[in-house]
Amino acid sequence: MKIGVFVFLLSCNFVTSIIAQTVLVEITDVRSFNGHLLLGIYTNDIDYQNRSAVLKKTVLKTKLKNGKVTTTIEGLDPGVYGIALLDDEDFDRKMKYKYLFPKEGFAFSNYFHVGYSKPHFKEFSFVLGKEDKKVTMKCKYM
Repeated sequence: MKIGVFVFLLSCNFVTSIIAQTVLVEITDVRSFNGHLLLGIYTNDIDYQNRSAVLKKTVLKTKLKNGKVTTTIEGLDPGVYGIALLDDEDFDRKMKYKYLFPKEGFAFSNYFHVGYSKPHFKEFSFVLGKEDKKVTMKCKYM
């Protein structure tokens, strides 16, 4: 009986790992080697507005070349996701502001923000199906 339960649990884990996908993230227009890039992965607008990411990832700038670096996010189940990025140039893990405008860079998955207010999740969300996905994030500095 114990062996049967073990085999069942092992097969469930195997099936989950087959279903899970990888997102290749290409980050462009990074202005300096200072600091690191902080990514937050979200699944809905409420969690995004509350800064409650389902997954967080720190990307070091050691492989930055011509303002561009790539990273992968692995193990995501199919679904709707959105990625927000902070170019944390001073390592304090918070956005710095000057006169209400961000001093550090930011970016969103497959979306270049042109307004002054925070975008909604639906503007930078994407569907991850049964295949791996590539998204581009172009950093913006004000």
